[in-house]
Amino acid sequence: MKKLCFFATILFSLFITVSCSFYDDPEIKLTQWEYSVDQFHSVYFPVENSQFSKLAKLCPDRKGDIYLRTYFFVPEELRNQRLKIFLGNIKIANEFFLNGIYIDHNGVFGDIPFSVGSKCSTYTLPPSLCKFEGRNEIIIHIQVDCEGKMSETPFISTERKITAHQKRFDFFNSKMHMVISMVMLIIGIMYFTVFCLRRQTKQYFSFAFLNLFSSLFLFYFCIGEFPIFFEFNISYLLIQKLFRGIASILSSYFAVSFMRDYIGFNESLSRRIFRTAITVGPCIFLSFTQNMHDFFLYLGISYVGTLIQMLSAVQFIFVSLKSKKKKVIELLIGFTPVLISLIITSVLILLDKKVYSLIIVFGWQTVIFTFLAMLIISFAEMSNKVEFLNANLERLVQNRTEELTRSNTALEETNTHLKYEIERAEKEIELASFVQQSFYNIKLPDFKNYEVAYYNKPMAGVSGDLYDFYFKKDNLDGFGLFDVSGHGISSGLVTMLVKNIINDEFNKGKKLPLEEVMSITNDRIITQKGNVENYLTGILARINGNTVEFVNAGHPNAIVYRAKSHTLEIIKRGENKESGIIGISGFPVSFECVSAQIEKGDVILLYTDGVTETMNRNREEFGLERLKRTFLKNTDMKLPEQVQNIVDEARTFANRTKIADDITLVMLKKK
Repeated sequence: MKKLCFFATILFSLFITVSCSFYDDPEIKLTQWEYSVDQFHSVYFPVENSQFSKLAKLCPDRKGDIYLRTYFFVPEELRNQRLKIFLGNIKIANEFFLNGIYIDHNGVFGDIPFSVGSKCSTYTLPPSLCKFEGRNEIIIHIQVDCEGKMSETPFISTERKITAHQKRFDFFNSKMHMVISMVMLIIGIMYFTVFCLRRQTKQYFSFAFLNLFSSLFLFYFCIGEFPIFFEFNISYLLIQKLFRGIASILSSYFAVSFMRDYIGFNESLSRRIFRTAITVGPCIFLSFTQNMHDFFLYLGISYVGTLIQMLSAVQFIFVSLKSKKKKVIELLIGFTPVLISLIITSVLILLDKKVYSLIIVFGWQTVIFTFLAMLIISFAEMSNKVEFLNANLERLVQNRTEELTRSNTALEETNTHLKYEIERAEKEIELASFVQQSFYNIKLPDFKNYEVAYYNKPMAGVSGDLYDFYFKKDNLDGFGLFDVSGHGISSGLVTMLVKNIINDEFNKGKKLPLEEVMSITNDRIITQKGNVENYLTGILARINGNTVEFVNAGHPNAIVYRAKSHTLEIIKRGENKESGIIGISGFPVSFECVSAQIEKGDVILLYTDGVTETMNRNREEFGLERLKRTFLKNTDMKLPEQVQNIVDEARTFANRTKIADDITLVMLKKK
């Protein structure tokens, strides 16, 4: 607490310091501006001051350089004074020119631009360049990249007035965030330490990380206070992803977790997994964005997840209110400051006031300190209660609990172990499904030789079907579809094991016969999966111009639609009867390659037996003939629509009967 008081004292002292310097010197308001996005001395167009907050919209693709130009005359009362210009906060980087002469810059230009955070830009007007008798030209060169703004209406005044105004601006928009960020960081570390010493108090854990990630989020606003980021040429996009994106998403997650822990709400495992997924997913997408446009796109999408998080908190509160828990009233009181600041902000936004920090600093920070006080009071009350019980009731409690301990211990251990095993199994299935979906997230290019569409639906959370495409740049070299025996986690793990093996052997064996590639693949799979009983069937195909080679290992035959004759052709596996399944040690198999000529407009269909073996309530299978009729009658549709139409026909045929196997379809059309 002494450290917190120390930082509060520093914050108050800085506030008093920067708030006491006001000067009534004359000002030159700069309200008539023009802009250009071409070159320094190009054609300029009028621009309103209201558009300063949306400068990126003035640039093609919201990225590039923009030049703002205006003129001013020095009035009599400011002549022979040292003048300075105040520009407010500018994003991303800017440089200032007076009468065509470069003066200075803020931020970093180039391929890796960088901003000064929320600090303002001010420039001294050298007397040797400033025309006190004639018209002066000002040009501000700004580099934008989806983000671009000038937060204030610029003005010129005396050096002392601008300097004082600069200190006030930087204090409220940057330094205050820095101090508060440090305070929240200390609170987070302190409560995480307390949690490590007392792990049963879960609210300390969520409160600690709420402070830690809120501190990192505030760090985005005060980054200009740390020049080290400029020296090491760190990407501004990286800063955006870490502090503005990931930190804000995680802070909202832990805010909801703290609400849950504070009121003692018993959140179900499935809801926890869901909230974790909508938190981790956006963080992953944001971390892999390569440009500012994609970052802001995914950041906007991630706010949907944040909204869903808040709706979860509303549900916690509503259920707790119905059960009349005392803690929920304290929770509502604790969050009152941020609700009030939201209302005030909404009103001020209608008046076109820039009050974003009102929520960030005064509202949210008040909430943090309110709950800090509540937790301290709760901890003190708990300590007093424990001391009282130790002094007066220790013997009585011991006598009463001894009789129950012996009879309940075995039952509690059994129940705890059973609950743990159930939760672990559910978590493993959910996690396996999430990992597999991420593992098979194929992002295909627009191939120059084939159009591709596919569909995959597991029977349970984890799929035993494996589909893959082998390509180099925009040329499709081959494809495959395999079906692992069994269902659930074991078959799903086998698919992830064999995917890399098949892909590796296909690429290494481009000069080998395809049947030899399949044989080598079979040997590797047998070796690497060890004693796992699951086996595979599948088709591996390689493209050589208009010829497609197929090796069928016990899988349903490929079907080819011939565009010229409007007929279907079955690509049979060959005459070799031992051409069978993959992955069984000691099983006599050999593989045979069958070739087919594929012309422009021809369509290849691969499928797993989950499609043809789909049953209706009468235990009748969908079958190959229905599949062929459905395929043939929809060949005039676009490829994704053809795939979806087959799936819809199978579902309609099943008539709400539960699917008994994984369903996968792969369709390729020759361009």
